[in-house]
Amino acid sequence: MQKQILSFDKTKINYDIVRKKGNTGVLIFLHGVGGDLLAWSKERSFFHKQGISTLAIDLRGHGKSDRPKKIGDYELDKFAKDVFEVLREEKIKDFIIVGHCFGAMVSTVFHSFSPKLAQAYIFIDTTYKGPKEIRYFFKLNKFFLLIMNYLLEKKKTKKRDFEHADFEKYIGTGDWNIPRIFSDITHTTFKSWIFTYQQVANYDALEIMKNIKQKVLIIEGEKDSLIKMVDAEKIKSLVKNSELNVIPEANHILVLNNPEELQKEIFEFIKGFKDFC
Repeated sequence: MQKQILSFDKTKINYDIVRKKGNTGVLIFLHGVGGDLLAWSKERSFFHKQGISTLAIDLRGHGKSDRPKKIGDYELDKFAKDVFEVLREEKIKDFIIVGHCFGAMVSTVFHSFSPKLAQAYIFIDTTYKGPKEIRYFFKLNKFFLLIMNYLLEKKKTKKRDFEHADFEKYIGTGDWNIPRIFSDITHTTFKSWIFTYQQVANYDALEIMKNIKQKVLIIEGEKDSLIKMVDAEKIKSLVKNSELNVIPEANHILVLNNPEELQKEIFEFIKGFKDFC
């Protein structure tokens, strides 16, 4: 059931929640840049059949959530606070956060100001620090970005911008599939997409990950060309209570291309928690 709330700064956040009777645990799904809550449809359907409740959120600037006006509205802590507000609205206390790429980055920031709330985390195809290619791009184009950001802040949002993408079209695509990337940008809007990627460039969770006490499952696609295996291995070294599972032949688009493998990995992990079994 899709719902909407006004978050701490009056940004409208859209989410979908399915509650199953029995277990109290809820899997919280956070998508990557350019995605939305529908990206998790197959994974969520699987867990519903197992009697497990799920919640998927359209992060700010994505899906049917608001596109804030200012670049400052896209700071990572604000994405994380939105997650907190949704959890509070739904009175969810027992939960595990599953984040793909940027969604996992939001998870770590969430942990930084609410370190004891989540029972565990599942990080999929993510990193502990913004990829150097993205960091260098924004650093080298700093003056141009100042002008572009100013112009984008003036751009008004239209009703047609608040849509979900049809991810079925992009199952089986590679990391650099142009039609899918174009769809990500148009459904998110270039403004929200570029503002969010600037946060990816600034992301640095090295110290946060050192302080995570909960269990963490790290899932990495063997042939992910956006986030390298060395990043997943670095996360494993930073988070004491973690395990790294690699999906053979998989790329960065695990959520769409490898739902069965993800379902298996996540299900095996959460069976160790009393609120999910």
